[in-house]
Amino acid sequence: MLDESEAELIARTRLDGESIPACAAQSGMSTRQLYRKRAQAEQRLANALRQHAF
Repeated sequence: MLDESEAELIARTRLDGESIPACAAQSGMSTRQLYRKRAQAEQRLANALRQHAF
């Protein structure tokens, strides 16, 4: 579903309130790349949750 880096990115930016630009500076990736990476990971997570709805 998600790899560790994707889960960490979502947690840091959605739960901990860290900004994407701050994460990008630490990771060496561009802000645009991280926004795209997070969006793709969130979409996969949402799809997986929908398929396994409780």
